[in-house]
This record gives sequence, structure tokens and C-alpha cells, in this order.
Amino acid sequence: MLVRKPAVAGMFYPSDTNELKHYLENTIEKNTAKTSPKAIIAPHAGYVYSGHVAAKAYSIIEPFDTYIVMGPNHTGLGSEISIFDGIYDMPFGQVYPDEELVQKIAENEYIDIDYYAHLQEHSVEVQLPFIDFVTPNEYKVVTIVVGTQNIPKLYSVAETVAKAISESSKRVLMVVSSDMNHYENQEVTLKKDALAIEKMENLDENGLMRVCQSNDITMCGVAPAYIAIAASKILGATRCTVLDHRTSGDVNNDYSQVVGYVAAVIE
Repeated sequence: MLVRKPAVAGMFYPSDTNELKHYLENTIEKNTAKTSPKAIIAPHAGYVYSGHVAAKAYSIIEPFDTYIVMGPNHTGLGSEISIFDGIYDMPFGQVYPDEELVQKIAENEYIDIDYYAHLQEHSVEVQLPFIDFVTPNEYKVVTIVVGTQNIPKLYSVAETVAKAISESSKRVLMVVSSDMNHYENQEVTLKKDALAIEKMENLDENGLMRVCQSNDITMCGVAPAYIAIAASKILGATRCTVLDHRTSGDVNNDYSQVVGYVAAVIE
């Protein structure tokens, strides 16, 4: 089984296990009411910028057995829609794939089992420390990297993912890794993000794709979000709740070119 080494440890999040644990202990909220959603949406920038937003989503979920983590393909490597069937070697230990779910989802005609799309991709990797921290039980992952906005392909994947979850005896959570609008000023980004967030809250995956394309909203994980929203609705979801929305400017006080971050839960 292939082993993927960390690509962004020490850059996006601490590579030292004690430092990482200390960060998570001080960022994940304790004593909050827990829920068992169909999916969550969390950002994937460096923790100094977006970790506190991502923590909002992870603070309220119950532990799951398997996490289907879906992120965008930033590198352009590998297949359009790829799934990794190997091990993530993380600073805190190794994270193993749910081989049964990997094989079921990989039966979709648009998905390839592919290592290269995952090799340097950070969007999935940065979610794993949060997942590990909030899951005291043994767990596994299915990681999917998406590099297309082809609607028929995305909906087909959503159907396959929903079917795999519905047929599984395990508790499965979808995790969408996505930042929002990129590198415009605070005012513009807040307006653009609001347009996308409205579609997310309405569980309108097609509307989300349309509004991002027609308004040039550079939400990098719009395709994984499309899959998760569509799959969640197939599985009976009726609402999406935004837990937090901020920008990088709220951290570094540079509001001239910001990136938006949102945490949301789909139930």
C-alpha cells in the first residue's frame, strides 16, 4: 500500500506533534452540543489564517468511523476526479483508507484511483489533524480530489457517494475542504461570499455552481461542495447552517487582498 508523506506539515500546520496537539486543544471548543450531520464544510488555508474557522465545524461533530474528505485539485496533477487508496503518514501517526468504501466509490466511471493528484495536494491533508483530534475511536478515511466542474460528472459522483454511505454499516461523514473567494478586497469578497453562502444555505448545489461561475467567485472547493450538497440531499439532508465566516484580513489586518473562509454543517 502506498504511503503519502506530509506535503505541508510545518507550513500550513505544526509538524511537531506536541505543538500540533497544543494548537488543537486550544482551538477546538469544548463542552459544545454535538451533532451527527451528513457533511461539514471547512477551510484549508494555513491554520494561523483559517484554523479557528475550521475548528467551528469540528467542535460540534460527534466522532465518526469513516470520513470522506473531498478537496479541490490545486496542483493540476493526476486525474480529473481521483481517489487515493493508500496511507497518509502524518505527524501524529498514520491514517488508513477505508478500503471497502474506496473500492465502492471507485466503481464510478468518472473516478480513478490515482496517487499523483494527492501527492502535493494540501486541501485534504490539512483536515486530517482536526479529524484525528476529534475522533477518539479508530477511524479511516476516503480522500477524493476534484479537478473538474463538469456537472454530470459531479452529480454522478454524488450519487455514488450517497449510495456507498447509505449501504455502509459505519458512521460516515463527508468533509468538504474549501476556501471561499480569493485575493480581492474585503468589501468585494464579503459580497461574493454572501452570494455563494446563500446557495449553500439553501442546499442549492446547481445554484452554487452558477453563482460562482457567473460572478467570478473563486471558491476553490465549489466542485467538492457540489458533490457533498447533492449527496447529502439524497441522504435526506434538509438544511445547511453556517457556523462562522471570516477572511484572512481579520487575522493580518490587510484588507486589500483577502481570502474568505467559512465553516458550515449540512444536516
